[in-house]
Amino acid sequence: MPHGVVTVLGVGRLNTVTETRRITFEGSGPFVGTLVQALEDEGVTVAVRREGHALDQRPTPRGMGEAVKATLVATGASEAIAAGVSTFRQRFANRAVVTIENEAAAPARHRRHGQHRA
Repeated sequence: MPHGVVTVLGVGRLNTVTETRRITFEGSGPFVGTLVQALEDEGVTVAVRREGHALDQRPTPRGMGEAVKATLVATGASEAIAAGVSTFRQRFANRAVVTIENEAAAPARHRRHGQHRA
């Protein structure tokens, strides 16, 4: 190599593996788009298939839309997919149930006094 030439190698994401995961969404309809945005903000590509009304007809706050069920197909780094879903869950856990296929069981949520295990 000639003198004065510098070779720079990026090491940031050399080991990143791209994968495709199914994500199920069950909750207030308008929040499907919010989940998609959280995933896209992490660099994940998302396709959505709405499956109609959710079987669990929990009351939704006025103006929040009907409960729906949808499947999202997310393609990107597994860490990015997990980060996008985690961001959504932290902000909107009371609006939807979101599950990544083959995800390890999430830690149990704290129960309020008087609530029993299912």
